[in-house]
Amino acid sequence: MWDEPEKLTAIANFLFLAVAVAAGWVLMGFASHLPMLQPKLLRVDGMTDRLNRDEVVKIAARRLGTNFFDADIDGMKRDFEQIPWVRTASVSRRWPLEIDVRVEEHVPIAKWDGNRMVNTYGEVFDATEQNALPLFTGPEGSSKDVSREYLSFSRTLATLDRKVVEVNLSDRRSWEIRLDNGMLIELGREKMEKRLSDFAALYARTVGSLGGRVDYVDLRYENGFAVRAPGLKLRTRGAA
Repeated sequence: MWDEPEKLTAIANFLFLAVAVAAGWVLMGFASHLPMLQPKLLRVDGMTDRLNRDEVVKIAARRLGTNFFDADIDGMKRDFEQIPWVRTASVSRRWPLEIDVRVEEHVPIAKWDGNRMVNTYGEVFDATEQNALPLFTGPEGSSKDVSREYLSFSRTLATLDRKVVEVNLSDRRSWEIRLDNGMLIELGREKMEKRLSDFAALYARTVGSLGGRVDYVDLRYENGFAVRAPGLKLRTRGAA
């Protein structure tokens, strides 16, 4: 073998590579325990009024470890996503000594069944909000449907300068909404958007002309709608 230079060269290259790999592992292990590699900067994106930087730093500090390499990135992500107002979080290392944290906050559009919230994605989450928001109710798993219809109903009623303050979807998939003037509107299980659109188009000539408070409107009729108002019993034709 000693008189075969090609084999000797191959063996030498293999040994050199093995030593280099082993040395690399040793150096990485050594570096992972150097306190001088402690992350120096925590970069945070997505901060809001509900989540301040001091709180983020406090949460991250529990997972930073002794230095840059042994920071528990996955643990940080889990901790951040346990915060009620955080929808998603991503955590990553940025060489040489930075930890990047990006959080996306839940943006609420309504309360759900009174004690939870619904975000702009139609997802239910556990949090409390002091500001006035619409109230949604519905069967488990229906929050996205309710959110979508709420936006549609709101666009239609904006022409009447009215706001939706409650949306209820029953177990039988029947819809009803309450407006900011107290009016309750029954929409039924089908053609809800068309029924409401027709009602809005006829409002000024029908309900709007009554001159008093209207408590209840039933749009489930094929060729009209029913109205209930204090001291008045009326059935108005014209809506579909």
